[in-house]
Amino acid sequence: MGYVVAETFDYVIVGNSAAGLQALRTLRKYAADASVAIIDREDLPAYSRVLTPYFVGGKTERDNLFIVDRDYYNQAGITTLFGRNVVALDAEDRRLKLDDGSSVTFGKLLLATGAEARQLKVASERSSVLRHMADAEQLVKLMQKAKSITAIGAGLVSLPLLSHAPASAEKHLVVGSNRILSRMVDAEASAILEARFVENGLQLHKQNDIVSIKEGDRLQLQLASGDCLVSDMLIVGKGVTPNSALARDAGLQVDYGILIDDYCRTSHDDVYAAGDSAEGKDFVTGEPIIQGNWMTAVEQGEAAAMNMLGMSCAYAGSLKNNITEIFGVDVAAIGECLDDSEQSVSVHDQKTGRFRKVFLNDQQQVIGAILIGETNDAGLYYQWIRTRSHFPGKHVLSGSNTYAGFQLRMT
Repeated sequence: MGYVVAETFDYVIVGNSAAGLQALRTLRKYAADASVAIIDREDLPAYSRVLTPYFVGGKTERDNLFIVDRDYYNQAGITTLFGRNVVALDAEDRRLKLDDGSSVTFGKLLLATGAEARQLKVASERSSVLRHMADAEQLVKLMQKAKSITAIGAGLVSLPLLSHAPASAEKHLVVGSNRILSRMVDAEASAILEARFVENGLQLHKQNDIVSIKEGDRLQLQLASGDCLVSDMLIVGKGVTPNSALARDAGLQVDYGILIDDYCRTSHDDVYAAGDSAEGKDFVTGEPIIQGNWMTAVEQGEAAAMNMLGMSCAYAGSLKNNITEIFGVDVAAIGECLDDSEQSVSVHDQKTGRFRKVFLNDQQQVIGAILIGETNDAGLYYQWIRTRSHFPGKHVLSGSNTYAGFQLRMT
């Protein structure tokens, strides 16, 4: 593969976000003297992608995004290879080739390579995705003078960005499906949220798409419906694609993401994966999935590191766990909470707007929950799912259609 003389480390981590940082912390906790290197294409210490919409909208400063500073790595005795891309992996030789021609050898490797945002087929210099710090900085520039903002994709990029944009700006959302947040919540919760967001000034264009962009003083966005939106900028939130090419090219087993077992190990015994590029078992369904949330990345990063150290730590499986605030509305979705669940119990206070919906399997165990309104109790629902708990009051579910204000619904 044409390698130059390599640096050698006991452990190497590729990726410096949630999974990579947690793995680093775990390695240092249990192996203080081991040699560890972390590689990332961004020349930055780890930062919170969850907070970037607040930075773009001017709600927090850039410095507040960082989880650690550069001194953290030095004090932990970590070799940082930041601003560098890994271009090839030879798993058998335990060697990584970097974009500057140098190479790194490892005893154990963690691939925490994350994902990349999907782009539109049509583009403009006044459009941007949000995945990396450079994207956030570009969006800050675009948003500063924008009087009208359009976003495409009704997920956890477009909606938070629109909600944190200047209150005076006109806000449009183009949605390919017939509802918002369709991969996060069920139809009932989606309708409740949609009404709340529209009340806050969001203009929805559902079952639509942007087919062309005409440049000028302002962007003219031609929609599939035939309508034209005139905007100052475009936010592209069409989801992400896992960074699995490195693993695939190295001969590791890859489906949509890098396939991992219950120990976060790939098809090579000395190579592990975690986070948004890793496809592992879902806690509820047992099926392989990429959850794409911060908590899963942290959990997998810790489990992977412990197994790299030989501690035999099985990971029980990942859970959907999205908690955010959009247009002033707190919302959380945990576990399996989509339309095809067998039964659910719910309560909706029309006066306060507070909504709770718990999803149950055929054994009346909690498998998912949606919270709209105050979400400080999200941890309780998470624990119910993790402990395979029966919904409190399960003894009355078969004989009554209500419990503690929850309405039982059968499908």
